[in-house]
Amino acid sequence: MGGTVIVRARHLEGVKFELASKKNRLIVDEQGVMPSELLLWSVAACFGQAILYAATRMLNSVEGLSLEIQGDYDPNAFRFSDVTIRVSSQSPVEHMKKIAQTAKEYCFVTNSLSTSVHIEIVTRAFSE
Repeated sequence: MGGTVIVRARHLEGVKFELASKKNRLIVDEQGVMPSELLLWSVAACFGQAILYAATRMLNSVEGLSLEIQGDYDPNAFRFSDVTIRVSSQSPVEHMKKIAQTAKEYCFVTNSLSTSVHIEIVTRAFSE
């Protein structure tokens, strides 16, 4: 059974938007956090949590976990062409490779970016 996540964006001024989900709010614009950064932040947070989840399922622990996400973009296509996730920890490298490979199954963000996602745009007037 699937689920749904809804994020609402409300224009404030200039290029500034207030984003809101069920429990959280965030302001984005070109002076602060940019949407492209949010995408990479989402990869970092989701994959980091997936690593911890996978480690727990494998009855392992991870010490000193950190991630670096690199997004290489094509400015003509307005998209990232490659995303690289660098995982570091105090745990042995072979140990982390197994955990990171298992973590790939549990990250909604990287799983979504790894496939074609259907995007539908629906426009409507406020009166509807």
